[in-house]
Amino acid sequence: MTFDDAVKKSIKQFLKGKLLKDTAALKPDGVFFTPEYFDELEEELLDEKTDSTIEKEEELEDEA
Repeated sequence: MTFDDAVKKSIKQFLKGKLLKDTAALKPDGVFFTPEYFDELEEELLDEKTDSTIEKEEELEDEA
């Protein structure tokens, strides 16, 4: 695997909401820049819900 492949894989995992457990342990306050953080930031900037937020809400509704 090349470095570029590793970066792409890491980004895909991050966008799916998968963070390495050890990554959160690197900072005492935890990881600040999570996928949820970026979803909320995008909502604030665009004044509308993001696709990933809508998908998460639909999944929660389906489970209920």
